[in-house]
Amino acid sequence: MVDLSRPLRLKREVAERSTGAHASELPVAKVWVDSGVFHLDHTFDYFVPESLTSLVSTGIWVVVPFNGREVEALVVARTPDSPTTSLKSIIKVLSPIPVATASSLDLIQKVSTRWGAHQFDVIRSAIPPRVAKAESEPAVQRALSAHTPARKIKGRNATAIYRQLPPFRDPLQLIAAKAVKEKSGTSLIVVPDSKSRRRLSELLASRNPINLDSDLERSERYRNYLLSGLLEGSIVIGTRSAIFAPISDLARIYIFDEGSEHFYERRAPGWNVRDVALLRSRLESVELEFFGYSPSEEVARAIEVGEVIFSAIRGRVHVDSHPSESGELLPGRIIAKVRTSLKTGPVLFIAPRKGYSQSITCQKCRNISLCHCGGKLIKSSVTSDISCAHCVESYPNWRCAWCKNDVFYLLGRGADRFAYEIGAAFSGEKVTVSTAENSLDSYSDRKGIVIATPGAIPLSESGYSAIVILEATRFLSQSDMRAQERSRSLFFSAASNLTEGGSLLLVLDHANPIIGALAAWKPSLISSRELRERREVSLPPYSRAVTLDIEESQGPALVRGLKASVNDGRLPASTRILGPTEARDGMSRILLLVDIERGEELIALIHEFQRKRSIAKKPLASLRIDPYSLSR
Repeated sequence: MVDLSRPLRLKREVAERSTGAHASELPVAKVWVDSGVFHLDHTFDYFVPESLTSLVSTGIWVVVPFNGREVEALVVARTPDSPTTSLKSIIKVLSPIPVATASSLDLIQKVSTRWGAHQFDVIRSAIPPRVAKAESEPAVQRALSAHTPARKIKGRNATAIYRQLPPFRDPLQLIAAKAVKEKSGTSLIVVPDSKSRRRLSELLASRNPINLDSDLERSERYRNYLLSGLLEGSIVIGTRSAIFAPISDLARIYIFDEGSEHFYERRAPGWNVRDVALLRSRLESVELEFFGYSPSEEVARAIEVGEVIFSAIRGRVHVDSHPSESGELLPGRIIAKVRTSLKTGPVLFIAPRKGYSQSITCQKCRNISLCHCGGKLIKSSVTSDISCAHCVESYPNWRCAWCKNDVFYLLGRGADRFAYEIGAAFSGEKVTVSTAENSLDSYSDRKGIVIATPGAIPLSESGYSAIVILEATRFLSQSDMRAQERSRSLFFSAASNLTEGGSLLLVLDHANPIIGALAAWKPSLISSRELRERREVSLPPYSRAVTLDIEESQGPALVRGLKASVNDGRLPASTRILGPTEARDGMSRILLLVDIERGEELIALIHEFQRKRSIAKKPLASLRIDPYSLSR
């Protein structure tokens, strides 16, 4: 039985009093120590030597003695005294430039509590690795010498708004235009990927924005991070981790496409930008604006309960649907409409998968063809031989292993195969393919066909005269809980690439409700129904979700301990414990769900469980709180 009852009490790091002189004012520094030990997640007190007192301030990296070795620590605050009188002293200051403000440290603490993590699990994402040479660059030194503590900006408030984006307009141009109009304080704009960050930076080039992105070189990223905390009245543009930027005069936060999977941190503890932004908005009393076409279920719930204001856009889009009657890629009526559209501009086809073909089947007996190693046989291009997806063995003279037939059929066709078939259907038209491996930022031709996968849709300078979503049912029928939300966002954002008067063509059954929602430009026509279904079965966003991956042999004992905690009242009675189920590499997964109002109690107990495993020197369970998907 796993004991989840008794709280932990940890000791401070103490030693004989140093013989050197301590600072006469505020002689004690409270620091977070990068110990690498999960349960040591509180602040430790150290004396500040008089020789370092002018350098040691909030947000400074220092080196301290800890458990017989020298480790890095981050200064959280200076205080006049400590409950413990025998303290060790700070050894040295790594850099005089602060990498965090009191506000950003408060945010890191709140995030670590909300996601049941050690502060350094958050810091490793929030603060980029130090590059000493970047600190001596002229731009940083000028900003440091001119920097003064920012004055509080009057009239700020923590209002959160979801601004629906209109069709036929470039969303990044709209965001850039709004940011340029703001005159007071710094604006922080967070986008889901590097491509969006680069383009937005180009649109705002006249304002010399500060870019924060792991895609940048390490020295440039660290330099820009320092500048974001030193310069005032700036525009800061970044990807996921930029939400923690230590901006002292932050006035507003803009989040583009808040439901994107890119906004979920891949490393533990798995925080997401949307919820961190809401936390920061309340902590620092800054405006928060979400920009998107269709809100995530979490934001839709927040709109429903009045936590977020929804700013709708009136719009109409011409939408046609044509079901595939016999498995054909393009129903006949769509072909005619595409031919007409090609006369006035380029046409975009959105494919659900990349590649050529994901599997080979016998056209006669329909047997799925496998290699002798057990791997699936695939075809990577129109000219390539059939080969194994695992061992890459080639089968130039393929025959069905069962009936010996030599005619095969392609299953799971991807963008490359679609390019071949669509090129044949519209002979004479130029066909361009854009996928994750070969992504195009823009398409400049006035005519032609573009075939793209989601996330790799190139921007057309003139807009697309028609957009065709191929095999639309595949987007909507994926197994994870986010399938409907993700598809809705994709369809709406794809439609925004149309030129005015263009048509959105779906290979989809006429009765699907997303057709009416797209035509009226009202995602709520279907999201409200999805929310109702989630509420009825107490699934996110109406519950807090926690996944725990633990060694298979320990899964049943953990489940028993969790059930005992529910029976003893240490966990809310509404807690649902699902599993253990088989996960990866000999691990078991346990899913916990609890009413959203009682989520803090569940997280606090799971955090205590992790601390006890750390004290016992047992491997920590792999923890995710409110993950993007419950099924992966």
